[in-house]
Amino acid sequence: MNVPAHNASNSRAAWQDRSVVVVGAGVSGVAAAQLLLDCGAEVTLTDTRPESEIPNPIELTERGVRLVAGGHPSTLWPSVDSAVFSPGIRPDAPVTIEAHEAGVKVLPEIEVAAGLTEVPIIAITGSNGKSTVTSMVGAILEQAGLDAPVCGNLGTALSEVVRAELNGEISPDAYVVEVSSFQAHSIRDFHPRFAVILNIQPDHLDWHGTLDAYTKAKLRLVRNMDAADWLIYNSDDPKLTSYLPQNNVRLLPFMSEPSNPEAPAAWVGNGKICWWTAGLEAAVMNVEELRVIGQHNQTNACVAAAVASLLNVAPGSIRAALSTYEGLAHRMEYCGEVGGIRCINDSKATNIDASLAALSGFDRGVRLILGGRDKGADFGELLPVLDERVASVLLIGEASSVIEAALSHHRKLQRCETMECAVASALDEGTRGDTLLLSPACTSFDQYPNFEERGRHFKRLVAAYMLEDDPSQNLTEI
Repeated sequence: MNVPAHNASNSRAAWQDRSVVVVGAGVSGVAAAQLLLDCGAEVTLTDTRPESEIPNPIELTERGVRLVAGGHPSTLWPSVDSAVFSPGIRPDAPVTIEAHEAGVKVLPEIEVAAGLTEVPIIAITGSNGKSTVTSMVGAILEQAGLDAPVCGNLGTALSEVVRAELNGEISPDAYVVEVSSFQAHSIRDFHPRFAVILNIQPDHLDWHGTLDAYTKAKLRLVRNMDAADWLIYNSDDPKLTSYLPQNNVRLLPFMSEPSNPEAPAAWVGNGKICWWTAGLEAAVMNVEELRVIGQHNQTNACVAAAVASLLNVAPGSIRAALSTYEGLAHRMEYCGEVGGIRCINDSKATNIDASLAALSGFDRGVRLILGGRDKGADFGELLPVLDERVASVLLIGEASSVIEAALSHHRKLQRCETMECAVASALDEGTRGDTLLLSPACTSFDQYPNFEERGRHFKRLVAAYMLEDDPSQNLTEI
């Protein structure tokens, strides 16, 4: 790859005999605890859940973890050197405030893991599209014969794969890490070699408080980057460009249809995906070669191609990977047809801009399912697109009344409350050639534990109607 190594800020010995509290026994918290134990740290793992709800507590305690379940007592902090906070624990939570007041150094899990490896890190963030771009980059690097584990917010914790590296189980060429705003907001020393910021849209304002705070959290990703590093960013996004770092990091903008592009750059225009990072002319791929749906996925592919090109991946490998990439579950996922009505699962669309991006891929005849738990969004922003492309809006969940008030001028709104009612109504009223689109613009936590379960419920309902249409179909159970 000919990429400079990541600068490891610590060694295993640096954690030897240090007292560390890991807050949160989720995927990343448990992975961080296991990694720190391997480094010789004295680890306390604390969680608000009772011990019976924490995965594999006996394994953790047998390895030497001190497990504190059922809350975060103030007695945790005396003599503690550092605290590793799992993503999602709010900065205004009592446990966070108590840790800071005790003078404890608070670190995000990704920073602990990154400090123990010299493998180059590709860090990808943004309000929308980051999971897709992360997995696209991983697919391209795999096509090119590189070992580049995809990890971070996408599923597998960075601590888990770094632990495998340190134990000699893997020998990666790079790590492709999705980073959420929750993970980024407490970054101190995290230093990726490549960073991607896809967009900045109002999201998680219930957690960050303001758009300014949310944006600054995202930009902490690049605070330690220097002239040897690359930042790939959306030059069409004014919310992002006004916050660009003033350090010497090298910049690669991506955009839509530039008039006079200059290298380095990447763009989508005239039915083509273009990336120009080296040589005398841009590499090109036709958008028709992509299997994923939607204009936003054309942009996602453009960004992934640019990142891979900076890693010296040949254009042929980039095209081969992107032309076979089928997308992630719950992100514009084609589920089949019922009576000639296409059914698309975009349950991951948990904010307005994600739903707008989804709708941009359709001209007419959309039966749109909206709703869930509101994050303080302005649903009125949907109105111009609804009038052009949407035949009906079916409302579910807690936010139904808020959305109904914001969209009252739309010609056809229906309060359904449940997914079953929404799917049934859409398929009953729809006609051949229409599209049933679940793109809720809300979180799922009012009716489902996560967006994945919401999407799986939608797919099960669609599959049941497909079997009614044709009982001979062999549908895999969802």
